[in-house]
Amino acid sequence: MSNVSSVANETVHRYVRRALCVALVALVAAVQSVMASSSSTIDVTVILTAPPCTVNNNGIVIVDFGSDVQTTLVDGSYKVMQVPYSLQCPAGGGKAMGIRIEGTGAAFDRNVLGTNISNFGIAILNGGTRLPINSSKEFTYPNWPKLYAVPVKRNGATLSGGVFSAIATIRVEYQ
Repeated sequence: MSNVSSVANETVHRYVRRALCVALVALVAAVQSVMASSSSTIDVTVILTAPPCTVNNNGIVIVDFGSDVQTTLVDGSYKVMQVPYSLQCPAGGGKAMGIRIEGTGAAFDRNVLGTNISNFGIAILNGGTRLPINSSKEFTYPNWPKLYAVPVKRNGATLSGGVFSAIATIRVEYQ
């Protein structure tokens, strides 16, 4: 009997060992699944920006109308002067851009630059078309717009002589 009992014990031990092995495998699988479910995703957002363009080497752009602007001839086409500016943009920047002339509009027309003389302003032209101040004109670099400045006045106004000035900022932005 002791032999039968010994075989029975050994069989029980074998089943117990198998059960323990199965339990151990199940435990490892459970730990791995718990580890997998406790992971998280990292979402990284990066905004790459190109270096800024340089307008007129960061210098002042001066449009000199001279000392012979005749007030009786100011009509929006008399004394058109090119705005002498340059534009350098770094390699790797975008080609689609916008340019805008930022400034204070004249009291009689917010789309032209106001000057220190009432009823008198400076219109900005792109080719022969007015470019309203504080609005953007799209272009593709390196073909930036040629801009022109022209004296304008309020319809029906009579201008008196004097030194005039207007101030604006040229802003170029990537689209």
